[in-house]
Amino acid sequence: MIRNNGIRTKVVNKHPRGASGSAYPRKSRSLSDQPLKPVTVTWRFWTLFVISVMLIGTLSMRNLDAISWYLNRPINTVRVETPMQHVAESEVKTLLAVYMGEGFFNLNVSSIRSRLETHPWIANVEVKRVWPSSLVLGITEEVAIARWGQAGLLNQYAKIFIPEQIDSMASLPLLSGPDGSQTIMMEQYQSLNQLLFPAGLRLERLMLSKRNSWELGVNEGVKIVVGKTNVRERVKRLIDIYDSQIRNDIAVIETIDLRYSNGFSVKKKPQDISGVAIR
Repeated sequence: MIRNNGIRTKVVNKHPRGASGSAYPRKSRSLSDQPLKPVTVTWRFWTLFVISVMLIGTLSMRNLDAISWYLNRPINTVRVETPMQHVAESEVKTLLAVYMGEGFFNLNVSSIRSRLETHPWIANVEVKRVWPSSLVLGITEEVAIARWGQAGLLNQYAKIFIPEQIDSMASLPLLSGPDGSQTIMMEQYQSLNQLLFPAGLRLERLMLSKRNSWELGVNEGVKIVVGKTNVRERVKRLIDIYDSQIRNDIAVIETIDLRYSNGFSVKKKPQDISGVAIR
């Protein structure tokens, strides 16, 4: 304090001790500028983790068989999702008997399919495993189009299959020919049947000899000998005059021979004279 003419004047220091002489105040440090403290995992966490792993491992080892059985249960149920006409459920069960009891994941689906398709009436099979213990089957049966020889059947692809019994298939047309001829015979059958059906003639039998000669069997057991060549043309020639010359006598005709260049011959059935009195 300085005295001047009796007047007291107080001098105030604008910069307190320790303050900078700068005219701008010092910036304060924000939280974002502070370094992050590293997160440390305590020994308690690791201890609990190790104990948990050891406990789970111990329980799993003690119950390994039970867990394995629960996940890989034996197959004990078979369900067929498609209707079947020619394959009995008992036959399916017999074929699959060797697989019953196998584990769900151990089951060989391809082997099951192959075994089922050995059945003559089964064309193909879809096999699905349904956890925990089931098999679901989709079975497609063969479609018989014609009989082949004495014991076989032909499907729509001209493939031969031979069931144990074909008595119920007696109404199907009978095709017979040399080995390997089933495809051409199926094609010929379809072609000739289209010609005969509108005339009221049902193609009941079609035969191809080893010499490639064709023979037909139609209504009432009538045999039509066609020969080797011009098969369709010869049959068409017969159809053209069938209504006017043959229809009324078809019941007494035994054989029609088309192996002529400008016509055909007709042979009638022998007359039954057993009931005729002879005087």
